[in-house]
Amino acid sequence: MSHTRWKLSRDRRSGGGREPAEVVAEREQIRLALALGQLVYDRRVALDLTQAALAERLGMTVDDVEAVELGGMLPLTADLLVRLATALGVTVDLHVVADGQPTVVFAEHAA
Repeated sequence: MSHTRWKLSRDRRSGGGREPAEVVAEREQIRLALALGQLVYDRRVALDLTQAALAERLGMTVDDVEAVELGGMLPLTADLLVRLATALGVTVDLHVVADGQPTVVFAEHAA
C-alpha cells in the first residue's frame, strides 16, 4: 500500500478547494462559540465566580455553563448573549461581516 497518495481533507475538497457555504457558516459558528466560551470563562474567573454561581445568575444549570465555556452551546442566540451580558456585567459586541470572520468581544461596564 502506498501512502504517497494520502491527502489532507483540505486538499480533497471539491470545487477547487472551496467549501460549501453551509460548511463555512458552520465553521464560523463554531469559532464564534469557542471565542465566546473563552470570554465567559475569563470573565467568570475574573469575577471569582464558580460555575454554580454563574449558573444561578443565568438561570441555567452548571452543565449549561460548562457547555457555554467549552464552546458547545450552539446555536448562539440573542437571548443567551443578553443573559450573559447581564450576569457578567459586560457589554457584548458581536461583529458579523460578510466574507469575514465574526468576532465577539466583552467590554466591562464603567464603574
